[in-house]
Amino acid sequence: MTKHSFTLDERGKHILRQTSTILYIITIYSLIGFQLYRQFVLDQPSEEWNDIALIISFNVIVWIGSLLYLSGVVNPKVIKLRYIIIGFTGFVLLGFAFTIFKYSVLLDQTLSMRQIFDYFLTVLKISATLVVFLGLLALLGNRRIEKRIK
Repeated sequence: MTKHSFTLDERGKHILRQTSTILYIITIYSLIGFQLYRQFVLDQPSEEWNDIALIISFNVIVWIGSLLYLSGVVNPKVIKLRYIIIGFTGFVLLGFAFTIFKYSVLLDQTLSMRQIFDYFLTVLKISATLVVFLGLLALLGNRRIEKRIK
């Protein structure tokens, strides 16, 4: 009895990876579009689209973390502190600007200074958590690659 297995050569593996990547990106962008359409065009309550937003967020965070860990090319120890601070500050400011834009323009709400400060603190906490988590994954991935090389 012969066993036929489906094996791919390097070209086949490359095509499979490329196709999977393109379909993944199309799926993520489609989910983002559906979620934004339901939130801002249909004006549905958050209970109607929150599950899609959570799936998108979780998926993108795990994808970035996986890339950092599995590639091992980013070593946070060799990145200058000022670049980390500049990147973190930009990340916080971009998140804060989007949050203010969302509530003041898209949802047409009047924001008090207290709400703006609370939104800033929330964005700061989430950004810090993400940077620490992704930085740790990058460090562990780099150590893993260094051990493989030795």
